[in-house]
Amino acid sequence: MRGLDPQREQAFFKLFTRYYDLEHNTARRYDPTEYSLDRMLPLAAACGHPEAHLQVLHVAGTKGKGSTCHFTAALLASAGHSCGLFASPHLVTVRERFQLNGELIDYDLLLQHAAACEAEVQRHGLTPTLFEIMTLLALRIFAAEKCEVAVLETGIGGRLDATNYVAHPLACAITPVSLDHMELLGNTVDAIAGEKAGIIKPGVPVVLATQPFPSAAQVIRERATACGAPLHGPAPDGDVQPFDPAASLVPFLRQNLGVALALCRVAGIEPEPARFRMPELRARCEVICTAPLVVLDAAHNADSARRLVEALRQRWPSTRWTVVLGVVKGKDSAGIVRELAALNARFVLTRPHTSRDADLADLETQARAAGLEVEVIPDLQRAAQLSQRPALVFTGSFFTALIGEKLFGA
Repeated sequence: MRGLDPQREQAFFKLFTRYYDLEHNTARRYDPTEYSLDRMLPLAAACGHPEAHLQVLHVAGTKGKGSTCHFTAALLASAGHSCGLFASPHLVTVRERFQLNGELIDYDLLLQHAAACEAEVQRHGLTPTLFEIMTLLALRIFAAEKCEVAVLETGIGGRLDATNYVAHPLACAITPVSLDHMELLGNTVDAIAGEKAGIIKPGVPVVLATQPFPSAAQVIRERATACGAPLHGPAPDGDVQPFDPAASLVPFLRQNLGVALALCRVAGIEPEPARFRMPELRARCEVICTAPLVVLDAAHNADSARRLVEALRQRWPSTRWTVVLGVVKGKDSAGIVRELAALNARFVLTRPHTSRDADLADLETQARAAGLEVEVIPDLQRAAQLSQRPALVFTGSFFTALIGEKLFGA
């Protein structure tokens, strides 16, 4: 798979085996012993407070925050600013989380800083989670490499996310908010919006993407008003057009580019269209193969699935798809099935490639109840299992997109 060195990848994670990996254990509500910013300040002190040497742009949201961060980094580069990008999760290699000026970090540099960071954590007797360590590791690397700006994508939520320990970001953005991680963030859109809005800081400008739920927008506006934070909308499409002159982006990605452009502008940075280079967007309506046509999209909630259907219809209007669908337990599988049912497609249901649970029987029940044309292949390991299917889209989870990458990414 692209960019992966299995031995060095293993060496990275071996350094941190003693630290709790919360990303793979998300099916429960906030617990103060697990979800808290209390560990971040001692950890930042142990790492030399790298955030003090960087200007930070901070992005939260349910849908689109990853692509918005990648667009922001590319726009900053077009304006001549050196930039570090911390994003999550990764599809193939952990280096996708740590990018310097649009490039995956070199393994040697990553392992050097990772070992030094872990040694400091041990020396100070700290017990952070793996994501907390990676947050500080990213900032440490960016500061050491003399980056001017760091773009930080929240992991889960915002208010208690590790990235939110940065007290004085240059600006922030909130992308569309919808139902996801409900066991952690709350059972309503308003509750989830309140968690995302937790990244808003007093006086710090915030860009608010167009929201699918008006009540979420209202919650975020109220938080911005309470903080005295200037609130801005996305850049208009006419301003986005010079950065995507051929209209190569599907609608939801073009909208995210508008949010990223506005984020740069409220931070006082004016990107240059002539110098802009479109970033690689992993598993975001990503075409990885044309014979057969293979698209990866990590849509893992109903709103994301709806936007995926819109994108596929626009770009390939006459294509009959085979949707390879795998959903991690705890997600809104009913909502995902409901939205994907609008697509003229056959469905292959499978288990995502992850240690996390997937209720395949429940997914099959929902798909058949929706009247979908369904085949169940619990364990997808070979491209031959999907032969005679000229157009494939892998979706429902990053871990399902990973199946497509493994089978067709080469």
